[in-house]
Parts: sequence; C-alpha cells; structure tokens
Amino acid sequence: MRHERQLEFLQKVADAGPRMTGFHVTDSMRNPASVYTDPGRLHHEMHVLFKGRPTCFALSCEIPNAGDYRSAQVGGIPIVVIRQDDGSLRAMTNVCRHRGSPLVEKTGFGSGLKVLSCPYHSWTFEVDGSLRGRPGSQGAFDDLLGDFSLGHVSVSEHVGLIFVQVAGPREESLQSDAAVVDLEVCLGAAQDDLEAFGLAGYTHIESRTSTWNMNWKLVIDTFTESYHIRSLHRDSIAPHYLSYSVASESLGDHTLSLGLRRSILEEMKKPKTDWSLLPHATIQYLLMPNVVLTHQQHHVEMWRVEPMSTNKSVLTTSVYAPTKPHSERSHQFFVKNLDLLLGVTNTEDFPLMERIQANLESGALPELVYGRNEGPLIRFHQSINRLLAGTPPSKNPNEAIRPKRIP
Repeated sequence: MRHERQLEFLQKVADAGPRMTGFHVTDSMRNPASVYTDPGRLHHEMHVLFKGRPTCFALSCEIPNAGDYRSAQVGGIPIVVIRQDDGSLRAMTNVCRHRGSPLVEKTGFGSGLKVLSCPYHSWTFEVDGSLRGRPGSQGAFDDLLGDFSLGHVSVSEHVGLIFVQVAGPREESLQSDAAVVDLEVCLGAAQDDLEAFGLAGYTHIESRTSTWNMNWKLVIDTFTESYHIRSLHRDSIAPHYLSYSVASESLGDHTLSLGLRRSILEEMKKPKTDWSLLPHATIQYLLMPNVVLTHQQHHVEMWRVEPMSTNKSVLTTSVYAPTKPHSERSHQFFVKNLDLLLGVTNTEDFPLMERIQANLESGALPELVYGRNEGPLIRFHQSINRLLAGTPPSKNPNEAIRPKRIP
C-alpha cells in the first residue's frame, strides 16, 4: 500500500472519533439464514461466483520455477497449475482422460515436474497437458478419435497473483475458446494497493489445509469485522486491537478491511508526515469470492476457502515472507506466526462458526443481522448478492460446467 494511501486511512482514523463511529456504514443489513443452508443457493453461487468468474488461486511465489505446481479445487473441479519452461503458466484439470484418476495429489504443492503420470494405468501427459503416451495399451485405443489432452482452464498472472477461471456462466460459452482472464479489470481498484506490496517478490513459507463443518461464507465472515474481538478473543488477541469498528472501503467487487492495533494511537502522536499504517494494522483484501489476502506487520497470509457442500468447507492457510529467510531460525519465525494464527482461528473462531452453522440449519432463526459497525461484512454480502442477481440460477440443478480441452 502506497504511503499516500496509508496517510489517507490514518487521517480517517483521526476523524472517526474515539469509538470509531466515523467508520460506520450507512445502513445495517438483514440476511436470510437460508443463504448459509440452502443447496439451491450454493449451486447458484458455485455456478456464478466460482465457475463464472476468475478466482484467486495462488501467489506467484508458490510456483516460481519451471516444473513447480499447485493443485486445488476450483468450484468443485480439481485443477493443477504448472509453471512451464518459458516461465508461463498452464492450468488444467487434474483428471486423467482415461478413467478419471487424479494425476497429482488433490491439494498440494510440488516441484521439478517433468511429466504427469497417472497412478492407475500409467497414461502420461506433458506438463502443458497434452497426451504423451498410453504405455502397455498395445494399440487398444487407436480407434478413438479426438483430442485426449487434459481439460484447459484459463489462467492469468498479475502483480504476484494467479487467477484461474474454469468456464463462463452460460452454457454457450463452453462451445467457444476459454475466456482470457483480464486481471486489470478483475482486480479493479484493488490493483494499485496490491501492486505496491510487491507480492511477486515474496517467498512461500508454508500452507496448511483443514476441513470445517460450515458454509464457506461463514469462513470469510470471520475476517470481516473486529466487533467480536473484545468478546471471543478476550483472552488472546483482544488486548492488542481496537474492536469498536473497522475501517473499510469498497474496491469494486472486492473489499478492503483494516483491523487496527492499539499501537495506532501512539503512532498518530507523531507528525503526520511520519505516520505509517502497516505496522499497526491487519490489512485485509476480501478478493471475491473466496480469498482473504492479509498483510500483517512482517508477513502476508492467504486464506482460501473452497465449498464442499452447504455445511462443509476446505480452508487452506498460507504464509509468505517478504524475502527468503536467511536461516532456519528465520524460517521458523514465520512458521511460528502461522502457528499463532491457526491457534486463534482453529480454537476460537471456527469452532464457534460450526455451532452457528448448526443453529442456522435447525431453523432456530430466520435471518442474521449485520450492524453498521460491521462494514466489510455488509459489503461482502452485498457484492455476492449483486453478482448473483446478474445471472439467473441455472434451470438444471445438476448442471456441470466443463473445462475446455487444451487446443
């Protein structure tokens, strides 16, 4: 984030008042409980948000060299992204064209990949997805016509971020070439901030994956307001944060959220030209639909959630350092930060979210209410509702969006 932007937000902090009421949004919001429990709603979200638009897949630094790859699900579809010899990226379905076996692990990272080999019958594919060989088949498949390359998924890289798009939201788009992901358009107003962080120069430290019995939106909701810190986190992080309200700003479909540390009050006693926001805030970008990208003092985090069902989600948490650690002790410093992060979320936030999910499914209440002091939460759900309203639900609830084949 540029220094001018930091000063802009710090001035807003100064103007917001001692209880931060200046950060309240105009209106509160009511949200039906069914947005977290209705399978039809989830199908619509998967069709429009996860398959019909670009989604953030990784940071460039996670797969920096030729043969490096990352595998994960996007909208329920297993995807692998591989760095090519020329430095470009290829994204494709992680599914063998013979009998549907995964080619690499379902979720994970790897390096030095020279060929994709199916563990079932040893069919092989080049790292660009093209069919290489069918060993031991003795010509048994020679009568089959057509291209047996892996399914092609659109991928783009910009300001250190990798986005993929499995298909368009309309069936007819599947019959044409995959859309090019225009990340300048996709990132919109968030681009300037993210570019200033220099994410392309960061180093991936570690990622951990966990599964939770809750709707994917409850995972994101956790990060959208500081109002809960004084209560839920009173014995952990509450002494370090201001929990009255949170500074936020709409960035097109995305949202910027600033959780302020108490140390910000001392920072603002300095001359304005010396103010710095970065050491005193948890700066979060809610990248639609399912990623929270966070800058926190000395590292960057990515929280990427993938829906499995209305009440089951897989979350991958990654930590990145601004430069490559120069020693094992330096590396462990960032690992410890990941331990601390998950020590809070995995014992305080997410277990409570699972109980909230169960309460919503019980029918105990018809709606949730979001207050004007929970601005990023309201903006997040408004963005979802706006995007869903732009595309009607598909007529077939079992409709699948199929990635393209590599030409």
